[in-house]
Amino acid sequence: MSKESQTSGIYQEPREVTDISDCYFYHTMDIPGHGTVEGEWDLRGKEYQYLGGVDFAGKRVLELGPASGFLTTYMESRGAEVVVRDLSEDFSWDTVPFAGMDYAEADENRRSHLRKLNNGFWLNHAANKSRAKVTYGTIYTVPEEIGPVDIATFASILLHVRDPFAALHSASKLVTDKIIVTDLYPTTDFHLVPNIVDAQGPQGEETATLTALGEAKMVFLPRHEDQAYADTWWMMSPAIIQRFLGVLGFEKTEVTYHHAPARGHRTFLYTVVGHRTRQP
Repeated sequence: MSKESQTSGIYQEPREVTDISDCYFYHTMDIPGHGTVEGEWDLRGKEYQYLGGVDFAGKRVLELGPASGFLTTYMESRGAEVVVRDLSEDFSWDTVPFAGMDYAEADENRRSHLRKLNNGFWLNHAANKSRAKVTYGTIYTVPEEIGPVDIATFASILLHVRDPFAALHSASKLVTDKIIVTDLYPTTDFHLVPNIVDAQGPQGEETATLTALGEAKMVFLPRHEDQAYADTWWMMSPAIIQRFLGVLGFEKTEVTYHHAPARGHRTFLYTVVGHRTRQP
């Protein structure tokens, strides 16, 4: 059973969760006292690449969409102070509003899912003795009360929001140094895959370098014919993320490429690290 958290200012008091069956885990994780829990993504051993090789020691980090908190505890283990921003069951997911769909039922199902996802976060938070602070609300309304942060992370979440630029803009106002965006490499650009060569990353892990970046573009995924991609809006190229960040004052960027297991498949990803060059 879980004890619902109460709000303390903009931050949530930790939620007490004791029943692991009332949790959902987005990431495969090794949780002290609970062992290995299975999730859709397994980033274990690939965190450094996934987050663009950034040094988190002594940094204050705003993590957007932490899900089960796997990367939260990783960044803390590397010396970061972390504030997370996520949806709770009190907020609606950016579900694609297909004409004729039962939106109320879809919204209710999503809220139930979010409750279990939040429970998984809090279970992991307690087990790892995390000090991360939590704010609940939409990605478009990041509270200014959080104050300045050195780094903001968007780990494979922009494809799930209706307006990825607005999401970046909201968080970017607080960021003094870097924004890290990790997302799926567009399958529409897989014709560029012959330009990929395997190499060894900084920790001896597999990474990939792509010589052709493709165009600055985004593809709208939802299909009315079969209502596919009801919660995944976009497929975005690294170049459009770079352009978004440039507009927001992060004109210097690096792009890296890597793989991670997701839902039983080896998934190709990119990470863009943007450095602040102009003030908002």
